[in-house]
Amino acid sequence: MAMEIELKLTLSPHHVGSLTSQPLFRSDAIKALGTQELKNTYFDTPDQLLTQHKVALRIREKGDQFIQTLKSSGISEAGLHSRKEWEWILPRPELDYQLLETAEWPAALKTPEAQAQISTAFTTDFTRTLWILDAQDYFGNPLKAEIALDQGAVRYAGREDPICELELELLEGEPTELIKFASDLAKRVPLYISDISKAERGYRLHTPDQYKVQRDRLSFPEDAAKEEIFCHLLMNELSLWPRYFEAWRFNRNWENITEALESLRNTDALFESFSDIIPVEPDGTISQLLIKLIRQLRDIDSWRRTAELTGRKDSIWHKEQAERAASRIDVLLQTAEPGLLALLLSMQLVNRSWRSRWSEQQEKLAQEPL
Repeated sequence: MAMEIELKLTLSPHHVGSLTSQPLFRSDAIKALGTQELKNTYFDTPDQLLTQHKVALRIREKGDQFIQTLKSSGISEAGLHSRKEWEWILPRPELDYQLLETAEWPAALKTPEAQAQISTAFTTDFTRTLWILDAQDYFGNPLKAEIALDQGAVRYAGREDPICELELELLEGEPTELIKFASDLAKRVPLYISDISKAERGYRLHTPDQYKVQRDRLSFPEDAAKEEIFCHLLMNELSLWPRYFEAWRFNRNWENITEALESLRNTDALFESFSDIIPVEPDGTISQLLIKLIRQLRDIDSWRRTAELTGRKDSIWHKEQAERAASRIDVLLQTAEPGLLALLLSMQLVNRSWRSRWSEQQEKLAQEPL
């Protein structure tokens, strides 16, 4: 069993060439390892018991090898994912349930009756291009990571969801350094934090019309400190608005854009409300990017508000406005700034950089209950 710590980013296939031609990919710190063709079959029961227990089970065909993998759901914080993973080499592409007994295999699936219901849920086929980052961070400490660019598709019942992802798996070093590396890339190429797993992409193809990003309402103990509450609330919003953008690409549901705007406004409200303990960053980059993105989305979303005010959403005029607004969203999501904003927020959350600017009074206030 291994514990993965990775940062997953999505990008447009149109930007792959720009990504791989960046100086960072041509430096001595990065070594190319070639490409692999990976075919994966994911398994579940008809009523998706594995999903209900938050595990993913697959068999991967890698050259002449067959690899059975079990993954736990893990946790996602500020864009960084941590999860448990178990892998076994198989002699043939058939599930071996005895191997699963050595892992965190749900008790509800240990009976022969339950296992008899497990079958193919969906497949993923993609080309993986690999690099190894072997460098030093600002302080001279080792920073090693595996970089994987996956291009392909998830498929189920004739439906398809394209894959174009850049995964950075930390091998040695501090997580914040991984985010810094990604941020340097995101300044030049549009990259988006993503916590959409390939498994989730497959499952949503079963009922694409029902796919919706879920917002969980957070609660806190009475004695929770102000800083702790701020971090959890900000982390929650950071997990949401990039997901809404990704959902827009998947189903073109305008509700996702409205919700993304609301989540970004929540993010801005958090910095304003907690300004007594979260001093603004000296260069103001996060604030500028956040305000600019909110204004852009607000202006693009204005057609919908007008349509509601007039009560004539089905008019030709409003339909034309909706089409123009959708085109503007697509253009906006091809720019680097939204992805860079998410990574900068992630970095700030991971290293809590505002603490270096605390006064004694602010430090005291930060540890007090809300």
